Amino acid sequence: MTTVAAEELNQRSKQPATGQNGGLSERGVRNMVYYAFSLIPDEVKGPDGKMVPVDKADPNKFVIPEDDARRVIRAATRSAYADVCGLPNLAQANYEAMLTKEKAQQSWSREQLLMIEALHLFAVSFFTGNASFSTEPDSDSAEGEGAAAQASGEPSEVHKAPPPPKCPPEQRQRVESAINAYVASAGAQ
Repeated sequence: MTTVAAEELNQRSKQPATGQNGGLSERGVRNMVYYAFSLIPDEVKGPDGKMVPVDKADPNKFVIPEDDARRVIRAATRSAYADVCGLPNLAQANYEAMLTKEKAQQSWSREQLLMIEALHLFAVSFFTGNASFSTEPDSDSAEGEGAAAQASGEPSEVHKAPPPPKCPPEQRQRVESAINAYVASAGAQ
């Protein structure tokens, strides 16, 4: 049952097969990362609890590979389902498990961890129907999209948030099972 729930919960963030609809495209992931960058605060708490500035002058320091971004977005999808199903404690546990797994890799810089946190936040907002983003036609990078559209005169494409997922009782049980399994797997590391 957990496998079926995991497949259902991950469908929105999967890489779509060529020529098929559904899932989040490479460009969609890239744009979610771009908009998540804007959510990174100017200051965060340091190890000593004091606020320290975040230097966002070089966005490249925050970049995470697409496969890793997609993994964070899948975790956010589970959190979004938990929110919609009225399971805030499971949403928080899912987020904490995702962050624990990412920190356990010991390969992320402080800036990349900030991106992971912001990407999760943006993706949850998007999948619960509380956010949208726009993309520019034929742009290869999120950074140059605004300039490319202005120069070409082409309109941007707005990606409206999908409607929030439904949560009948059987869905709520699948969400609980999927998140509990994910949280357990994070503790096993």
